[in-house]
Amino acid sequence: MLSLTIAAMASAWLVGAQEEDNNAYHPHGAFAFIRTGERTPLVRPGAAELTALGANQMYSLGQNFRTRYITGNSPSGLGQEHIVGMSPNTLDNNQILVQTLDRQYLMSSAQAFMQGLYPPRSIGNGTGDASGLLADGTAIDFPLNGYQYPNIQSSGQLDPESIFIMGTQNCPIAQRDAMMYFTTNEFQQTKAVNEDFYQSLNLDWFEGNFQEDQLDYTYALEIADYLTYQYAHNSTIYRTLANDSTYTGVYDKIKHLADEEAWYLYGNTSTSSKDADNQAIAGKTLAAVILGQFQRLILDKTSGGDTTDLSFPLTLFFGEQDPMISLISIMTADYRDSNFRSMPPYASAIVFELFSTGNNTDFPTRDEDLWVRFYFHNGTDFSQNQLIAFPIFGNGPSRTDMPWHEFQDMFSRIMMSTLSEWCDTCASSSLFCTGVDETHVSLILPAPVRKYKLTPAVAGVIGAVVALAVAFLLFGLAMLLGGLRFHRNPSASAKSALGGFKGSAKLASDPDLSLTKNAAAPAFGAVVTSPDQKRGHERVGSWELRQKEFGKQVAVGEEGDQSRRESFDAIDAVAGKPVQPHERV
Repeated sequence: MLSLTIAAMASAWLVGAQEEDNNAYHPHGAFAFIRTGERTPLVRPGAAELTALGANQMYSLGQNFRTRYITGNSPSGLGQEHIVGMSPNTLDNNQILVQTLDRQYLMSSAQAFMQGLYPPRSIGNGTGDASGLLADGTAIDFPLNGYQYPNIQSSGQLDPESIFIMGTQNCPIAQRDAMMYFTTNEFQQTKAVNEDFYQSLNLDWFEGNFQEDQLDYTYALEIADYLTYQYAHNSTIYRTLANDSTYTGVYDKIKHLADEEAWYLYGNTSTSSKDADNQAIAGKTLAAVILGQFQRLILDKTSGGDTTDLSFPLTLFFGEQDPMISLISIMTADYRDSNFRSMPPYASAIVFELFSTGNNTDFPTRDEDLWVRFYFHNGTDFSQNQLIAFPIFGNGPSRTDMPWHEFQDMFSRIMMSTLSEWCDTCASSSLFCTGVDETHVSLILPAPVRKYKLTPAVAGVIGAVVALAVAFLLFGLAMLLGGLRFHRNPSASAKSALGGFKGSAKLASDPDLSLTKNAAAPAFGAVVTSPDQKRGHERVGSWELRQKEFGKQVAVGEEGDQSRRESFDAIDAVAGKPVQPHERV
């Protein structure tokens, strides 16, 4: 955390290289993945919540994004690189895509950010809406002095879109590969060296949410998460860590050790011995959505525009630090600057800009004239008065700008763009993994344009139902036109030989086949949990997931297959049995 602050200051020399004449640099689109503002600790009982400090962090960041991309001429903040065509005062939800997970602190972070990006507008100051003028001459504003309502899309565990915001969620293989760190010599050595350090911490600081044996390097992330909050909100703990000579350097060391653990859990792809690097799968899915958003924007602009297109000049994702670390790692941004091997502070952002240069502000007609630049914004540090650009994929400091075709080629190599690939790689038991095949990153788009391919088993069910419907229709016509009739035989046994219909009673063997609107299969998988299981931010490395003692497990790669076999067996039970003819007089 602290090291990233140092990194931003040490990289200030890059500012001169990127402060170009506003008439020469023309951004056409931007994608930002933003870490939540300050929240309550994850290990506390109940769901984590955004704090007032966190809301103000996000509001301030939104204001600075407004100055950079929309309107304003403030010399401080993140600089000014306005995107031509952005609505200056009235929020146009067709220009901005806002996506996050359905967690309170993430939703609230997005809302606070959008308040800064598009502040309230009032008829009194000339920014209001004409719809506020009534026939009797009265002028009214929206509630909260003209508050503007953004379209914030939230994804839960039943939404396939969630894999692009938190790719490790419901991904056992990613969690397994991350937990392998706890079996390495590096982990054992770091744990042993710092055992006395962690045991010297005051257990009372954690308010009963940690046991004494949990104060060690294994829980470095949880400990840092808790003490970061206490340091900001508990005056006694703040004075102890800031002024007591007994604890000199303790707070910084706690954060440094958390940085180290986070890097090994979510990143470390450049030195990892595993070719798959599945611990960084969240970065791979995030890379897919970044590339996809730019591709759609280019297609829309170069094809003359389409009334059905869903390209957005500004895309904003709100999440946690895990995908940020993973993406930084697979882009090898740490190759030139090892300070990237850290945990981004609250309200940090990674930003990609699609831009062109020259005197013409119009969108280029040739792809060869497009470039991409990567930025990192370090939390609430606006001292540079500019976003700081960094090279990626091993490029030198002078190559922070990548030609579009090169960027597209490199991202296509590191991304994971299809749901089927994610399902297979993760061996996930998520429900959508059994009903969706080869669905691409376009799933982030609204429902009307989603396209799903049916698996053979589901197609078989549909075919059987259609065949039965046609048969019944022909049989009905035969009865109507041919005079065919059925008569009950009084001497026959009252017990039906079919004996299979039991009214509306539901049998345990009856499969639940549920399709959402637009025929989309149920998206992210339901996971059975015990009622008293701790809820909140599910992430690799939390003590709910972190198990160093591996017992008997299903073989790798069979977890997802087992769940898929069970689901398809239920479908086959319906579609596989032929219709049995039964004649009766």
